Amino acid sequence: MRDIFLIAIVISCALLALRRPTFGILAFICVSLVNPNSMTWGFARLFPSAQYIAIGTFLGFVFWNESKKLPLSSESILLIALWGIFGVSTVFAIYPDSSLEGFIYISKILLMVFLSTILINSEHRLRLLFKVIALSLGFYGLKSGFWAIASGGQFMVWGPEESFLFSNNAIGLAMSLNVPILFYLAKVETNIWLRRLMMVMMVFSYPAVICTFSRGAWLTLAAMTGLMALYSKRKALTVSGGGILVIVVIGLLSTGLMSPPERVQGRYDEFVGWENEESAESRFWNWEFCKRVGLARPFGGGFNFYALELYPIYFPEFIEKYGTAKVWSCHSMWYTILGEHGVIGFILWILLFLSCFLSLRKLRRWGNVNAWIIPYVNMVQFALIAYMIAGTFLDTAYFDLFYQLVGIIIIMKSIKTRSAIAQQPLVVPSSIEHRILSLQGQ
Repeated sequence: MRDIFLIAIVISCALLALRRPTFGILAFICVSLVNPNSMTWGFARLFPSAQYIAIGTFLGFVFWNESKKLPLSSESILLIALWGIFGVSTVFAIYPDSSLEGFIYISKILLMVFLSTILINSEHRLRLLFKVIALSLGFYGLKSGFWAIASGGQFMVWGPEESFLFSNNAIGLAMSLNVPILFYLAKVETNIWLRRLMMVMMVFSYPAVICTFSRGAWLTLAAMTGLMALYSKRKALTVSGGGILVIVVIGLLSTGLMSPPERVQGRYDEFVGWENEESAESRFWNWEFCKRVGLARPFGGGFNFYALELYPIYFPEFIEKYGTAKVWSCHSMWYTILGEHGVIGFILWILLFLSCFLSLRKLRRWGNVNAWIIPYVNMVQFALIAYMIAGTFLDTAYFDLFYQLVGIIIIMKSIKTRSAIAQQPLVVPSSIEHRILSLQGQ
């Protein structure tokens, strides 16, 4: 029954997207983040839900009667350039077949991001986009947070199966990144029940992230909490609220009604004593391997170049220390980009981040006379910082939400540009003005 219900909803969304492609792109993002197929156990589990909605959205876009012009900005140009480098690195990849799979994957993400920058062209649609992201990830924050408290913090939180968010690190990053989005979105939400739901989702995201046992997610969540307090107009109240929230979460996880959170404590001990922990040490070796591959090849090793046979070529010391029992990934988005796409790809990657933060700074200035955009600027800025922190220690280079955040910056700049054009006074050529005055004189 659940499978039939899901497929019926997906087909309905795809059909509705034919008439309303804006709805289609929002539905696609929701399905991509929530991955409802993982909550079924029958034939719907392998049903390509996001693909059908994407097809409906593209067909609807063909007959869309609004402007189909792609907003050009520094971010969109850098994304296109980065996309091109991804393609070049695939052509010259060490393992072309596996690299092609990675290129197809990221191409689908970028294609939908660029489509969203065209379809989401107003403040109202932008707010809907933020709500879809916040509530989609907030669903897992609420669900996982409740389960973490009920289980006494003894079991690891995982994301939806067969998706990017499946691993504990990935779902931990997503929920940490979503905390500031929920926080600022709740502040501008006019529906009191939806606002309360967002705040509840934010609160439950804390125990959910703790029970991912992801040290990168813990660090990210702590940084987000600190930044929200720092930027808050009521710093004392926000800090006090955050402290109370942490105490309550720890108390719930440690209450006598449940088992003591020994696993949380053990993971915390590893976190503070990282210099003596083998997993942390191995990451430095992984980074060195990826760096050597990226520097040795003009366009890197291509997507998914990791293989045992490459260690003797680029990093023989690694074999001496860890043997040949396991293939490691880069465990850092920075080194992933460098290793897979070379120095050129890495430079474009850095420039993309710099461009994003410079654009957010300009948008904040524009917000002095257009205050509605300030909360959105804060959401994106904090989410990008969260992504950078977690991405330093995790394989997150191809997390679709990051590229959607870049797309949101492009959207906000496009709205700003159209607003500036609309506010410009009409300039009448002097010859026409003279003719109008002569007619008035008659």
